[in-house]
Amino acid sequence: MGNENHGSAGNLVQAGLINGDVYMAGPRPKRPGELRAAPEHFSDRDGPKANLDRLLVEPRVRRAGFAVVSGISGVGKTALIGHWSHQVRQEFVDGQIWFDFERGKYGSGDAAEHCLRMLGAPEDQIPRADGAKVAMLRTWTQDLKLLIIFENVVEPSDVLELLPASGASVVLCTSHQEAAELVAHGAQLIRLDPLEQEYALDYLRRDKLRERLDAAPEAAKELAARTGGFPVALNVMIGLLTVRTSWTLARAVQELSEKRRRRKHFRKAFAELDLAVEQLTLAAARVYGLLGRVALALPVGAVAALTDLSEFDADYHLEDLRRFCLVEENDQCQFLLHDLVAEHAAETLGTSDAQSDDAVRRLVAWYRQQGGFADRMVMEPTRLRVVDDDLPGDNPFTEKTALEWLRSERVNLLGMVRLASESGWHVDVIALCDGPLWALHNKDKHYSDTLSALGEAIKSAVAIEDPLAEARMRSLRGQLLVECDEVAEALDECARAVEIAERTGHRRILASALEFQGKAMHADKEFDAAIANFSRAWQLNNELGKQRGMALQEYLTGKSLIKLRRYEDALAELATAAERITGFPEDTQTPSRISVATARAHQGLGQHEQAIPLLIEAIPVIREQSSFNVAEPLELLADSLTALGRPGARECLQEALIIYEQAVSPKAERVRRKLSAE
Repeated sequence: MGNENHGSAGNLVQAGLINGDVYMAGPRPKRPGELRAAPEHFSDRDGPKANLDRLLVEPRVRRAGFAVVSGISGVGKTALIGHWSHQVRQEFVDGQIWFDFERGKYGSGDAAEHCLRMLGAPEDQIPRADGAKVAMLRTWTQDLKLLIIFENVVEPSDVLELLPASGASVVLCTSHQEAAELVAHGAQLIRLDPLEQEYALDYLRRDKLRERLDAAPEAAKELAARTGGFPVALNVMIGLLTVRTSWTLARAVQELSEKRRRRKHFRKAFAELDLAVEQLTLAAARVYGLLGRVALALPVGAVAALTDLSEFDADYHLEDLRRFCLVEENDQCQFLLHDLVAEHAAETLGTSDAQSDDAVRRLVAWYRQQGGFADRMVMEPTRLRVVDDDLPGDNPFTEKTALEWLRSERVNLLGMVRLASESGWHVDVIALCDGPLWALHNKDKHYSDTLSALGEAIKSAVAIEDPLAEARMRSLRGQLLVECDEVAEALDECARAVEIAERTGHRRILASALEFQGKAMHADKEFDAAIANFSRAWQLNNELGKQRGMALQEYLTGKSLIKLRRYEDALAELATAAERITGFPEDTQTPSRISVATARAHQGLGQHEQAIPLLIEAIPVIREQSSFNVAEPLELLADSLTALGRPGARECLQEALIIYEQAVSPKAERVRRKLSAE
């Protein structure tokens, strides 16, 4: 036989030696269109959709675009790709293919075979070997413009061999694993979180439900919160509310509040989480359960304390949880479980109550120790503390990192107060409030939370019959009430603190209680009574040899003298305080406060030229120390600039107003009046 063709032939191949199979591709049918129906309702996901859109425009040569959409079951992965694929289907002129791996039930060979069939490959030409099927798929897709969707992929790396050698094609896969290792292979990782509240509400607000939700906005928010923002759980509530037309939203919230009934309604979501946990090691599952026990966003060090592991091992197991999309890491390097997941984790803990309590005990102890270090770096190390912990080792913080830690861990510190209070660990409650939470309050103002925590601390002091701690906690709470302009309640709280301190005979606690009561009296415009308190506190500090305490009383006395318009006396008192505080160079806060009070005294005498440089010098120091406390000198500087007709007053007032508004301070209204008067 020669190397020539004579006659007609449907498919003709001219070749030399051939090793392996030969695949003959006949005429293809119409392009496949396997997209599932678009979701009826879709909310948010603008960020993930934008990431998918980039797959349409990014330059690629001989390689399909590839994205892995990961997240917990029920979070909306299928809905996202379904919504997006229908929006862009016209971009893929050679069709769309959808294949479900069903979490390992099918493999790459099965996926390749399905794709080949959808592209028109004759049954008798599809090879049996998986590798050959994959090779044939690459041949058939190399010049096509396809959208291929692979769902429920266990190992996203298995999809790499299925990628068409065509820059015009796009492959999406959904998985419960994040697959960070695929970034090096050009994959775009899109991780879905539960919907935030506003989008969860939008998801619930269907045509038939909109009126009911809008009529009860608070109940609607609570209902959205109860679902954890998971679309699968939101769909359950949509169905219940649609069928149970007599239910109010409050009734629906009640339904989700009962644990057993909640578990029944969300059984599908919990079953999916059960499957995810089955893939974990026992150690990782234990970390998961303990995270659910406390339901807080914890840094690695705290997780290590909770689980009684080294930080290295804790980080290893957290990475495992993160890979399976069970835990999230926020922008402050804290690890958290979403609400519904935390509930599931707590149920799967699998340890005794005693073991669980021991874990929480370690966590509270860790925060007490770290909080103690941070407190001593941010505030005067020798300041009065009724629980003065002996902290082991070197302080791990600088002043800057201590404040950063306090700010990032504020919610967790409040959480420790709650956990300690629930467990009856009363000394821990007091130590946390008197230490890190009070240190943070001196820098930032979070009145509602801190007032609540101090209320728990007072209960703890009463429970263990510790009058010193009770007097201290009532004094601190009185100070917060003064700042909130709740002067009458502050006076009552401080009076009880002084009464208790008097009975103890503890001079330092009594001096502190007198000081805070004097501040409340000052706020009540009882300036002479306030000065009497400060004078008595000064005497007690003098007896104790507490020079810094004496300086503080002189400073406070000067402020009350200003209110009495005894400006010259105030300047003399403040000068003494300024001189005395120089013996404490590590205290940078008190000198700047004295400077502000001195500037106010000069303003009272009409000496704005003397006031302005004092304020200009103090403002940057105070700004570095406390975002809230800088508002007062800014306001005073604006007053002096206005009095002298100099520019810049409005800018100072605007900044002060923002600070007061953020802290929900009643002083904001005064600044608004000044701005409107300009």
